[in-house]
Amino acid sequence: MAICAILIVYNRKAGETRTLKALLRNYAEAPAAFSDLKLIIYDNSPEALKAPPALPFESEYVHSAENKGLAEAYNYALGKAAETGRGWLLLLDQDSDLPGDFISALSRELRLAGKDPAVYAVVPKMRYKGEYFSPSKDLFGGTVRPIDMNHKGVCDFKAFAIGSACAVRVSFLRGIGGFDEFYWLDFLDRWLFASINKRGGKVYVTDSVVEHELSILDYDRFMSEKRYANILTYETAFMREFKPGIERYVYYLRLVKRIVYLFFTAGNKSYSLMTLNHLKEVLSGRDKDGE
Repeated sequence: MAICAILIVYNRKAGETRTLKALLRNYAEAPAAFSDLKLIIYDNSPEALKAPPALPFESEYVHSAENKGLAEAYNYALGKAAETGRGWLLLLDQDSDLPGDFISALSRELRLAGKDPAVYAVVPKMRYKGEYFSPSKDLFGGTVRPIDMNHKGVCDFKAFAIGSACAVRVSFLRGIGGFDEFYWLDFLDRWLFASINKRGGKVYVTDSVVEHELSILDYDRFMSEKRYANILTYETAFMREFKPGIERYVYYLRLVKRIVYLFFTAGNKSYSLMTLNHLKEVLSGRDKDGE
């Protein structure tokens, strides 16, 4: 099953990322699995690499100094996938530690799951510091809860998964006009799986376990105030677009809970204050997307 993979990097040499190192381990273990895979390294760093990594499988290096986030890069790769007749787009970021058989296992799973044209996404299980957090059930009010990690195969519920290491059917993405560039960075994966669920698509879960660093799981290590402000903006926009009124009120209650949680758990108390101020703006209609 032909795959176009896109690895997005920012302010780091591609060859030094956890993800590319993991891909090279995968190649060393099963080079045949890369015969139908093309990797696009999409570099959003201010400066382009003088010498992009020379890889033993098909690859392309693209530099975008403007750093327009994820959606534009994904759409670039989607176009390349369509041009070359590849059926699946594999989304990767620089902070995923893929298991050594990830690509070979994914190829097998795509051949199996791909027989059902309603399967739009094939996703691994994601873990950070021993705790599984993706895929999840998409519940009332925008709440997500990790699924039973013994689950394998098609989900019979509305599912959400972290975008990284997720393979998405190219024909589905082209059918909805590609990735919505409004969600240029944050909540793009929520948009993706909400779009799948809205159209009755299926999500297939594999046995692969990916170690992944996620900003919202460790505010002190991975979060910044600028990034958190962006998350709040697009989280609210997502709730307005995809959730009916009563669910949005549950979301507001979740923000209240988060204010308290971040005050007592985050080293930087500004995150709690930012959440409070954002909630005030949302309720008063003064937030950026409140019109």
